[in-house]
Amino acid sequence: MKKKFVLDTNILLGSNGPQAIFGFEDNDVIITGTTLQELDRKKSELGEVGYHARRACHILETLRKQGSLISGVALEGGGRCFVEPDGIDKGLLPSGYSLERADNRIISACLYIARQHPSEKVILVTNDVSMRVNASICGVEVENYRNDHISAAEEYKGRSERDVPREVIDALYRDKRIDADAVLCDPAPVENEYLVLRSDRASALAMFREGEIRLLENADRKVFSVSPMNVAQKFALHALTSDDIPLTILKGSAGTAKTFLSLAAALSKTYGRETYDHILISRNNVTSDEGFGFLPGDIEDKMGPLLGSFTDNLEALLRGNSNEDPDQIKLQIEDMYETGVIKVFPLAYMRGRSITNSYVIVDEVQNATRSQIRDIITRCGRNCHMVLCGDPNQVDNHLLDKWNNGLVYASDKMKGSPLCAQITFTEEESVRSPLAKDALKRMDF
Repeated sequence: MKKKFVLDTNILLGSNGPQAIFGFEDNDVIITGTTLQELDRKKSELGEVGYHARRACHILETLRKQGSLISGVALEGGGRCFVEPDGIDKGLLPSGYSLERADNRIISACLYIARQHPSEKVILVTNDVSMRVNASICGVEVENYRNDHISAAEEYKGRSERDVPREVIDALYRDKRIDADAVLCDPAPVENEYLVLRSDRASALAMFREGEIRLLENADRKVFSVSPMNVAQKFALHALTSDDIPLTILKGSAGTAKTFLSLAAALSKTYGRETYDHILISRNNVTSDEGFGFLPGDIEDKMGPLLGSFTDNLEALLRGNSNEDPDQIKLQIEDMYETGVIKVFPLAYMRGRSITNSYVIVDEVQNATRSQIRDIITRCGRNCHMVLCGDPNQVDNHLLDKWNNGLVYASDKMKGSPLCAQITFTEEESVRSPLAKDALKRMDF
């Protein structure tokens, strides 16, 4: 049965942007008058939201020139794009639902369209969980937008364990690299995948790169006074300090030292050395990156509340690398900000920039959209190393979930790239204090 999909405004402003209009094959796509008005209000905003709103308006204008949006304009997939300006009727909604809310007006329009086309299935598409609940209560069939979701079966860990004969491990330690075709069974490793090779009485840590299995030498070495505490941290520090891999993606729960390890690597490559000129740090602001412009102070002042975890980790790293007292450590950190060794930036200000000679760390990437992460990665210019950190299970952006956020999108699309290495930490690899671990176990809800 051919379907009519009514798109909520957040679909056009979300991770796929207005291209979502073309993502429903031979079914009809409907934009309500309420959404058109919301796009008009959003088009002058800074950052990603305003950009997507303007693009949506341009796409609709292009379709308008091809025919009547009221009657429907043909789409390449075989469906049509409509604009439904009517259907705002209080009588269509339960008494507790006010038409002053844009969500309720869109729900009302869905009910109106369903009455006009009783033989066709009308489905509201929204990434807003609350709106899906409300629409369902009002009798509207709802779905979230699926085209931007990464399948759970495709989730890439960045590492694997392989059982191999003892002679393979002996050859690897002797020659430092061996031909992968002669060793590994299915599934075939991915470019830059880390490997734990095991036999009955021996093991080795390695990486698959350019058709070879390469031994990770000095995997236990310290990086800016930090000694790796488990296999995942050894892999992570190797990726974070590699001169040949400019993008590192670290996934895992809080307490697995993603930010700590990233800063240690950044300091080892920047502070007192010539590899990079700056450390650029950012943390996704779920509330509003665009709102920074109205806050007092410079960028560091505006982003200060978001960067407490970076400051805490910097203090721990500098304290472990010297015998200075805490006050001197704080002065040292302030000096690093003042002299530009460390710089901060909000994600919303990345479009149009070109970053060079910098070690870039972006935290809480699971709260960024796909287009934000694309913009960030493509800003990297000459002599840059970028790190994306986050926990896909801790999404705070109400329009994103575990399978459509910027972190899993980057992980999926960069899988197999010779320029990217990834590590997913397990819960067992958390390095939290015994008290923190016990509290999480006892107080989980």
